[in-house]
Amino acid sequence: MAERRRRLVEVAFPLEEVSAHSRTETNSKHAHPNTLHPWWARRPLAACRAFIHASLVDDPETAAEREELLKEVADLASWDAVRKPEQVVRAKPEGSGRTGAELLERARARILRDNDGKAPRLLDPFAGGGAIPLEALRLGCEVEASDLNPVAVLILKGTVEYPQKYGRPLAEQRARTLGETSPPGPSPRRVAHGDLSAPGEGETEGFSVAGVGGGVPGYIREMGEGAQSSFAESEIVAAYEKNPLAADVRYWGNWMLERAREELAEFYPPDEDGSVPVAYLWSRTVPCPSCEATMPLIRQYWLARKEKKKVALQPVILREEKRVDFEVVEGPNVTGDPGEALTKRGDTICLVCNQVLKAEYVRQAGRDGKMGAALTTVVLEAKGAGGKRYRVDSLRDFAVFERAAARLAELEREHVGDLPLVPDEPMPTRLTGGVITTFGFDTFGKLFNARQLLALTTFARLVGEAHREMAAAGLGEEYARAVATYLGLAVDRLANRSSTLCRWATNHEHPLDTFSRQALPMVWDFAEVNVLTPGAGGATSAFVGVAGLLDTFNFKGASVSIHRRDARESSAAKFTTAVTDPPYYDAINYADLSDFFYAWLKRSLGSIHPELLALPLTPKKEQAVMNVYLGTADGRGRRLDARTRYVEAMNNSFSAISGAVTAQGSAGVVFAHTDPSAWATLIEGLLAAELAPDSSWPIDTERQSKVSNQGQARLSTSVWMSCRRSPMKGKRAFADEVQEEMGREIQGKLLEFWQRGVRGADFFISAIGPALSVYGRYETVERPDGSVVTVEDFLELVRRESTAVALRQVLQGADLGKIDSATQTYLTWTWSYGKAPLDAGEAHALCLATGADIDVVTRRDAVAEMKKEGSKKLVRLKSIAGRARDEEHLGRVNGGKSTALIDELQWAAYLWGANRGGELAEYRNGLGEERWRVLKTLGQAVAECLPEGDDDRRLVRGLLGSNVMGTARPAVAKGSAQESMDLG
Repeated sequence: MAERRRRLVEVAFPLEEVSAHSRTETNSKHAHPNTLHPWWARRPLAACRAFIHASLVDDPETAAEREELLKEVADLASWDAVRKPEQVVRAKPEGSGRTGAELLERARARILRDNDGKAPRLLDPFAGGGAIPLEALRLGCEVEASDLNPVAVLILKGTVEYPQKYGRPLAEQRARTLGETSPPGPSPRRVAHGDLSAPGEGETEGFSVAGVGGGVPGYIREMGEGAQSSFAESEIVAAYEKNPLAADVRYWGNWMLERAREELAEFYPPDEDGSVPVAYLWSRTVPCPSCEATMPLIRQYWLARKEKKKVALQPVILREEKRVDFEVVEGPNVTGDPGEALTKRGDTICLVCNQVLKAEYVRQAGRDGKMGAALTTVVLEAKGAGGKRYRVDSLRDFAVFERAAARLAELEREHVGDLPLVPDEPMPTRLTGGVITTFGFDTFGKLFNARQLLALTTFARLVGEAHREMAAAGLGEEYARAVATYLGLAVDRLANRSSTLCRWATNHEHPLDTFSRQALPMVWDFAEVNVLTPGAGGATSAFVGVAGLLDTFNFKGASVSIHRRDARESSAAKFTTAVTDPPYYDAINYADLSDFFYAWLKRSLGSIHPELLALPLTPKKEQAVMNVYLGTADGRGRRLDARTRYVEAMNNSFSAISGAVTAQGSAGVVFAHTDPSAWATLIEGLLAAELAPDSSWPIDTERQSKVSNQGQARLSTSVWMSCRRSPMKGKRAFADEVQEEMGREIQGKLLEFWQRGVRGADFFISAIGPALSVYGRYETVERPDGSVVTVEDFLELVRRESTAVALRQVLQGADLGKIDSATQTYLTWTWSYGKAPLDAGEAHALCLATGADIDVVTRRDAVAEMKKEGSKKLVRLKSIAGRARDEEHLGRVNGGKSTALIDELQWAAYLWGANRGGELAEYRNGLGEERWRVLKTLGQAVAECLPEGDDDRRLVRGLLGSNVMGTARPAVAKGSAQESMDLG
């Protein structure tokens, strides 16, 4: 057997640079492939590109060579290396001193050299939005990518398959597909028989080329002569020769827009002064059970909230008419707090009679069909002036909307087809993060108002009509399908900005997406975009955005194969490497969320991709997520059943991956989760497939500004593990030996990660990979009594070791053995998560790591409290002020119980904040010199860990800066109970 290659990723990785590039990229929307179509939990391209690159090149022989290679890997990961390939990414000596184009060429050449002159083959069985296959193609790999979800498969085709086949210059496609000597256009034999798509004599059997048999279509030449289209470039024929796929998507997108405008323009009329409506702002309504007034359900009154522009709604109460109208107020006329309106968490107040109605009444009104919507504001792009202006609704606006509703009803009556015109597919009844079903919105069609449905059904129909026109114009069957696919994806982009779940962004003055978070929750006041305007959320931006992306794709000398396949199914081929980003336990229910788009794709592309869109909805039972809402069990049994299904799916999937990779190959796995149970399932799957990490790297990839992250404990990194097949059958080890080796591995790696800026919760999960590289070598790890160290036991050991390393760094080498467990828990919590609440499982794991008891930590006189919020139990840290108010003996000996250091620190900080200097001095003297020194060291660490602006941080910092030390009496005598607690 050949000696195993040692890859760069197993030795070193440019962690800081790639993390920085990933963070920068997540804020970039311009021409980014991720904007082709919404998908969830995509990894940044920078992280994917760098990890694949480092996984496919050998580790250099010298440190100097390795340093230069790391600079190239880091620079090629930059988004500028792709977006501006002719520019130098980073000048020497900090960087490589090379342009993006040079770096890519060198990377491809080196990858070929280090893989015996052959393009490496890469497998991604959980390909999702396509970030990993895209970057593998860019680096010159032969790629096989698959996903179970048909929506993901269509995104994959649009991201990697079609650009690779049809996004190249026509001359290159002709040379590749028809042969160098074949003339442009279809062969004479095929023209004579009216066949413009099948192979002609002397042509390759797998004939598939853009244009009309590899030539520029007549409609493009006519457009070039007439220059009629807003999509047309000055040299339209040359543009088509350069990238026919992008040019055709532009042409046919414009074709659809022109026809849609003819049908829909009357339903989006301009104002009398020529100002064009860009959006209509609505409020949901229910009848008041007391006064029978129609109650608007408005979350907030702001319309524009910028530094130099303040615009808000103000209610006008018409009690005699039992109605609430609105007026628009601006600048100094904005009074009160527009951020607080009528509805919060479903509870609402009737402005007419002042009755407060609970959320259950509102939900029941929705289920009974009594929930409506009222237009409150029209947003206009003023003619001849920049910026937007706002006016209240008028009778004319209402009449126009009613005409749109009547037109939709007419089309529904006339509609003939296998599917209803309006999506009637059922909504999920339960969904993590919230779902609108409980308010009576039980089908996806009910997520849209009548005018939105009229627009979307029109565009969906026009996709099929455009596809038929393409065939009539001579485009080949496969190529026409590719072009039509992008049109269908553009309709999905439009739907994402055209539902009644779209809020109005007051800071930027544009509509937000339906999926501002990974859920389908109720939205009380929503924005309806004018689909015919060129602005954000309109159809023009949807089509132009898709076509613009195709101009940026450039893959040379690589191939890709896309499949709809369960990850548990083995591929027939063998691969150099597999790199995949599997589903994250219970984080995202992809199938239920993607049904929003699937319902529209069936109507736009159902006849074009019947093999992908034949099912009523996307597959649920087969998806590898821990869906607690699937199955019939109740309570704890339901969660156990869901975990069992997920574990089985992951085990089988990793086994399939392990079997598909060559003996010399590797498997890269990405994972991000704070829940120890989630990590346990991943580790069980890897070990069952005999895959063990050789290296792991915590790359900063997560956007902390996401709605789902606000006020919650979340990771900023995802862990990228490079694994090798490691047969472990029959291999046994004893726990003390493994723990000792794990400790050395964890400490070495974590100190490296600490130096590289990894902190908080990310620091703990970054220890899992290094520890698993030791634990994963053995089939069983046993204690002296013969009991087995389970995966859960392993994770507890990892947490303990990483907590010890972290606290030594935070406390600058203090002796942890002399700090009580409650204080360790508090300090570790604030360092890891700030003041964010934890779910009960994560809080329990944290307590285990610090030697604390969760019941003790959350008792009435302790630092935290546990409460049930919704369906979850959350644990929150108490504030200093709250504890001082509620705990009679805070920081003072109570009936012989030992006093935690954190309790003493918080009591002292409270006394300082309450300006009770005399009591503080007396308290300080009672503690003694040694104990006060300990508290000061602890206080410095706590102040650094607490978030900026937190009141507890202010109090602790104030205490540290006070002159109470000067009033101290001598230290207590040696041997006292207080003196025995030391930080070293």
